Amino acid sequence: MNRIYTILISTFLLLAAATQASNFQNQILSARDKVMPALVHIQPIIKNYNTGELEKQAVIGSGIIFHPDGYVVTNYHVAGKAERIICTLEDKELVPAEYIGGDPMTDLAVIKLDLSKYTGTIHVAEFGDSDTAEVGQYVLAMGSPLSLSRSLSAGVISTRDRYFGSDVRLPSGEQTGRYNLWLQTDAAINPGNSGGPLVDMQGRVIGINSRATLFANNIGFAIPVNIVKKVTSEILDHGKVVRSWIGLHCQALQELEGYFGTGRDNGVLVSSIDPGSPAAEAFLKAGDVILEFNGEPVSARFLEELPLFYDKIASLAPGSEVALKLVRGDEEFSFTVTTRELGDLQGEIFECKGWGISVKHITRQMQVENNLKDSLGVFVEGVKRSADTDDGGLRRGDIIKSVDRQQVANLGEFITVYQRLTGAETKKIFVTVDRSGATRFVVLNADEIKEEENES
Repeated sequence: MNRIYTILISTFLLLAAATQASNFQNQILSARDKVMPALVHIQPIIKNYNTGELEKQAVIGSGIIFHPDGYVVTNYHVAGKAERIICTLEDKELVPAEYIGGDPMTDLAVIKLDLSKYTGTIHVAEFGDSDTAEVGQYVLAMGSPLSLSRSLSAGVISTRDRYFGSDVRLPSGEQTGRYNLWLQTDAAINPGNSGGPLVDMQGRVIGINSRATLFANNIGFAIPVNIVKKVTSEILDHGKVVRSWIGLHCQALQELEGYFGTGRDNGVLVSSIDPGSPAAEAFLKAGDVILEFNGEPVSARFLEELPLFYDKIASLAPGSEVALKLVRGDEEFSFTVTTRELGDLQGEIFECKGWGISVKHITRQMQVENNLKDSLGVFVEGVKRSADTDDGGLRRGDIIKSVDRQQVANLGEFITVYQRLTGAETKKIFVTVDRSGATRFVVLNADEIKEEENES
């Protein structure tokens, strides 16, 4: 009797396990069927000026249709610098797309499918709520890893609040990670998955796959969908994401409370101030600890709390007044700071075909990143390796201050001088540059550059 009872229990457990496995399998298939039809294989042709001349490169990425009019969200590093975009839809039809806008700070971009000649059916994915995501929750990653379109992998959420400092950069050079945390997953994310969806078992998009870690297995990262909702809405409404800036840089206060006279969970520590910024003009200093922001207590004891504080500033309209209460030493102070628009992070690029270089406008962000005392001149983005510029000493990162002894304060003035000299077929160009704070003089030989181009 006991043996029969044991057999029955074992059989029941096996049937229960099989039923549970079958239910889980059905969940995966159901989630797949809800999202996969909205998955897009993206083939952009991007522009690259790092070698001193325009180069066009074909890359592979993924995206997800989120709007019935054919709007697709993907990564900025996939489509942000695209000259031409071709997309493959669920039915394997090729459809051209137009770049609408992007946000390098969150690595998100929106493109729009040209559906004028498309006769198929557009499927739209549903956005979920990334704030409800849990560690250990099963997820699916979809996309085109290594150009293998319509691929799916499964895993769990490993961490829901992974932090990357603002020193982390996209492959195209822009900073990212200042305003958001990341979902970490062990679902396989490889090159080509970028821009594809991270999906929960209910078939809702809870993240946009963005990056993997080199030489690591099963460690990938996705942008939480609640950030995606906010950014895509801004792009559709304004064509870009508008952020406020006051010039503060902060660090986690953990284990430093005793040195700055604050409580365990009180305050945001200011580590540096951008020169000429609203914060500098309001006389804030490194070492200040901000206790209140517009009357509300603020805290950043841990690194993971910094993006929320930065986003408080960024979310205000440019020109807003911010009331800050802070502690400096043993005293408390109150300051009012007026925000400014952050503006573009990376400036417009111009290719100087006759001189073997590419240059770009210096933005406020570039001024800070490169420790420049001002934004006057143009930034040397790339130098043609075989050109006389490289041999003559011009390097990427140099700041051109004058050309032919004429000051150039910005890209517009530089282009005017460039066009005048190339129109006059000037053979040698005398250039003054700033390199790491020191002045250097360079002579560009346009004739030799043209000869090299003809030989090639």
